[in-house]
Order: sequence, then C-alpha cells, then structure tokens
Amino acid sequence: MNINTERRIGLWEAWKLTKRGYGIIRSLDPSFLPLSAFSAVIKAIQPLSVLYFLARILNELTGGAEARTIITWVSITIAVAFALSVIRALVDRKQRVSESIFHAKLYFLHSERYMAFDFEHVEQSQTNELLADIEAKINGNSLGIPRLYYLFPQLVTHFVGIIVASILLIGMFDTTPANTANFFTSSYTTAALGGLIILILTLTLLVRRNEDKVLAQLFDQNPKMNTFLKYYYRYVMAGVAGKDIRIYNQQPAIKAIMNYWFGSMPWNRYFDYEGKLGAAAAAGNALIGGCVYLFIGLRALAGMYAIGSVVQYVGAITSLVDNLTAFVYTCAGLKTNCQYLAQFYEFLDLPDIKYKGSLTTEKRIDNDYEIEFHNVSFKYPGTDTYALKNFDLKLRVGQRLAVVGMNGSGKTTMIKLLCRLYDPTEGEITLNGINIKKYDYAEYMDLFAVVFQDFKLFALPLGQNVAAAAQVDQERAALCLEKAGFGKRLQGFSQGLDTCLYKEFDREGVEVSGGEAQKIALARALYKDAPIIVLDEPTAALDPIAESEVYAKFNEIVKAKTAVYISHRLSSCRFCDDIAVFHEGRLVQRGNHEQLLDEKGEKYEELWNAQAQYYQ
Repeated sequence: MNINTERRIGLWEAWKLTKRGYGIIRSLDPSFLPLSAFSAVIKAIQPLSVLYFLARILNELTGGAEARTIITWVSITIAVAFALSVIRALVDRKQRVSESIFHAKLYFLHSERYMAFDFEHVEQSQTNELLADIEAKINGNSLGIPRLYYLFPQLVTHFVGIIVASILLIGMFDTTPANTANFFTSSYTTAALGGLIILILTLTLLVRRNEDKVLAQLFDQNPKMNTFLKYYYRYVMAGVAGKDIRIYNQQPAIKAIMNYWFGSMPWNRYFDYEGKLGAAAAAGNALIGGCVYLFIGLRALAGMYAIGSVVQYVGAITSLVDNLTAFVYTCAGLKTNCQYLAQFYEFLDLPDIKYKGSLTTEKRIDNDYEIEFHNVSFKYPGTDTYALKNFDLKLRVGQRLAVVGMNGSGKTTMIKLLCRLYDPTEGEITLNGINIKKYDYAEYMDLFAVVFQDFKLFALPLGQNVAAAAQVDQERAALCLEKAGFGKRLQGFSQGLDTCLYKEFDREGVEVSGGEAQKIALARALYKDAPIIVLDEPTAALDPIAESEVYAKFNEIVKAKTAVYISHRLSSCRFCDDIAVFHEGRLVQRGNHEQLLDEKGEKYEELWNAQAQYYQ
C-alpha cells in the first residue's frame, strides 16, 4: 500500500487532513500547541527585537544623544535579550522532554490500533506492509504526524517574523524624499523590489513542490523495501537468529542482500536533484539580498535614512524575505505531507469487518455449554481455496475431543473459527443454539483458553505472563505453574513470579527452554479458568512420547472442563472419548479410538499405523 504520488490533494482536503493531524497531536500532547506557539513567537521576536534596539542605539549615537540616554537603550537591549533567552531556554527544555514522550505515545497509538484490529487484518500482508511503510516514514524521515509536529513551530515562527519585520519596515516608506530625486528614491523602486520578492517566492514554491514529489516517488519506488528492512533488523538483532547467522556464516549473504536493496534505491539521483534545487533557491535569495543592500544603500546615500535606520531596514527586509521564503516552503511542505497523513489515516480507519453482538453469555456454574458447527465452509481472505468445506461438529460439556489430521488439513482453521478470530464464509456456529455472532465478542472470548502452536511469551515478569494481566494473583499463578510442571524451576528463581523472562528489558531476566515455555503457556491457560480449553499443537516440537505424556498430564488437570486437543500425531487420542479426523479441509471420520481403528483402509488407521511404534 503506497503513496499515490500522482493524486492531487486540493486545498480543502489538505486543510481537513492537516486539521485532523493536529487533533491527534493535541490528544497525545495537550500542551504541545500552546507551548510550541509560545516558543515560536519568542524565537521570531528575539533577533528582531535586538535589531530594533540596536538601530535606536546607533541613531542616538549619531544624533549626539546624552550618555544617559544611550546607556538606557543599551540596558534595555541587554535586559530584553537576556529575558527572551532565558524564557526560550526554559520552554525549549520542556519541549524536548515533551517531544520524547510524544513520539512514544505516537508509536503506542500504532500498536494500540494494531491490537484492536480484527484478526483478519493482522494476518494480511497488505496491513503489515502498510504499517511497516508508515513506521519507516515516521521513524526514518519524520513524515506524516511527526512532520506536523516539526512544522507547526516553524510556521508560527515565520508568520510572526513576517509581521514583526513588516512593522519594522513601516518607517522606510514614511521618509520624506530628498531634494534630488532619482529612480532609487522613487516609489517605483519599492514596487520593483516587491515584484522581485514575489517572483523568487513563486520559484521557491515550485522548487519545493518538485523536491517533495521526487522524494515521494523515491519512497514508493519499491513497496517492499520498508517491510524487508523491518524484518532484517528484527532477524539480525534477535538472539535466536544470532546463533544461525554465526554457525552458517550468513553475514556475507545478509550483507549482499542489503547492498542489493540499498543499491536499487536511486538515492544519488534524489540528492543530485535536491542539490540543484537548493542551489537555485540559494541563488534567488542571494539575488534578493543584493538588491536589498543596493536599494537601502542608495537611499541612505540620498539622505533618506539615518545610520541606525539603515541597519534596521536592511535587517528587517532580509528577515522579511527569509521568513516569507520559509513560510511558503513550510506551507508547501504541509500540503505535500498530506499524502502521508492520508496513508496514516488509511491505517487508523481500517474498518472492523467482524460483527460484534450484544448478547451476554450465560455464566453457568456447571459449564453446560454446547457449541455446534452447522455446514461451515471457510476461505481465507484473498484465496479461492476452501480451508474447511461443509463442516459439521458438535462440542458437548465435559467432552474430550481430539482433532487429528495431517498438516494443512484444516485443524487450526477450525479453532480460529471456534474462537471467532474469523467468521465462516458459509454456514454458522452456534453456542447453546444461538449464532455466536450475536454474543458480545469479549464475553464469548472469555469462554476459551487456547494454547496455539505458535504461542508467544513476553519479556515481562513470569507472573504477568501467566496471568496475562498487570495484576497477578500470586498464589493462583504459582499453583497453575506447579500443575503445569514448572514448579521446580520456579523454586530456583530468587525473585519468584517477579522474575522477568528473557533479557530484552532486564539483565537479570531468565531464558527458558522450549519445553519450559510450553509449560508456562499451559499454566496461562489454566490460570484463565475458562470452561473450554484448546491445545492447538503447542507440543509439536516435542517427540511423540513426550507429547503423549504432556497431553496425559494436562488431561488430568482440566478435570470437568471441555477440552479440545489438536495434533497431527495421535498421542492425544488414547484418553479422548471422541476423535475427529480431518483431511483436506473436511471431517472424514469421527468416533472413539477403537471404532476408528475398525474402519479399515480409512485415514485414521493410516495415521495410526504410521505412528504406532511410538505408542506400543
């Protein structure tokens, strides 16, 4: 998902996009706009106030004023300059702190929105490419919301600078002409100078627009660049990848890939172009500066201005031109930035596809829940192949259901539908006879504790990993870890449940093996105390015998709860009273172990015979 560099954004649309952006900034940092505006005003006034007082001092000196008068002006100049410097330093210090907090909050805004997405968006490559592109432009190039953050004080500074400089120039046009009039002392000169300034400003605006257009095209030339870089940094910096990189000497290969990606981006062309445009803009400013000095100098020679006034007018008109140029440049930058704001809003505004009902799930002490799949078929978004087809299944309270089949047979897809990570393409799923879409989504999710094959633990304290929350019931968490077989290891932790997993944020953090991580994940499922527990191949990395032992132990722990065991191996089947056999997205067999073995030549017998050596 890239920036459309050819799409023209009108002024009204640009205004709405920018206004929304500053609304987001205000929500993240309410003090930014007033504080930034105040600092910008001080920054604009500071040099021009000194210029004004310096001009007064020079006029007093050349006019033969008394020493007391001159000392008074000098004292005022020093006092004003000192006061403005102190105020600006204090405000800037507060702004630096505020800026750091703002960037952290903006990054959290991305994460918060991403976590709130329907799971369908999370698994789509387009969403992840869009997020990677936005993050790269924000972090690497300060585009989008950060650009608004940086441009606002500049806009205020230049605007105030234009006003103050214009005020300082008023006297230049009230001066009584000298007896000897010429072109340089006439009003035509002023008009000519004004026309030159307008011409240079117009050229500056065109330069800026072309520069931003080239930059936008550069960013979007390779849409997968930012996604690749994000993956590269995560892969290379990860401790697990570090072992593979060294053992297999992957450094040269990684370096070659990086050189290819960077070499394919025409940065040199952009910087060449930027240099030429910058030189043209600098030449225009130099031309204006030369004309200003000539204009003021000749008028001074004609006796129109005192020495102090010459200093004031030269400084003021130079400041006016600089601020006008910068103001136009900044406004053009704001308009160009709207393309990146539109992309950011596209991410924020991704619609929630999933219907979220309002019915409450019945809180049953007896956990008497019945879930049924009614002729359910499902295709993943963007595909034409059914992952599940014409699927019917009923889950009864207290049931032990083993779901088996080869990899890719639809087992995990069934669990995703059961937990409403996706909704069926066809058919429906009911809870106690009511379509699960009609239930409040959060309440429905509370019915399930799932341990997926690709489960994740976080670099947080062990207790928070088990509780999946900031507040931890210490006794309950310890008991769940004990039941899951992690109790002995827990006793070796000096900080107990407060021990941080991994070392990303804590030097004293502990590393856990794959088997230990699985036990923590199982403890997390027990801690939730949901009526339905699902194990979706979390022990796939273990050998069949070890997996069988884990399932048998967990079967004892869950007691009267409804349990679903997913596996492509049959270790979970021997203690389950019901087995569902999946093949190519369909439920092909169902029954208990003995019944299915009696069905000669069918899929279950094939799987059992292939794995029987591990269980006999």
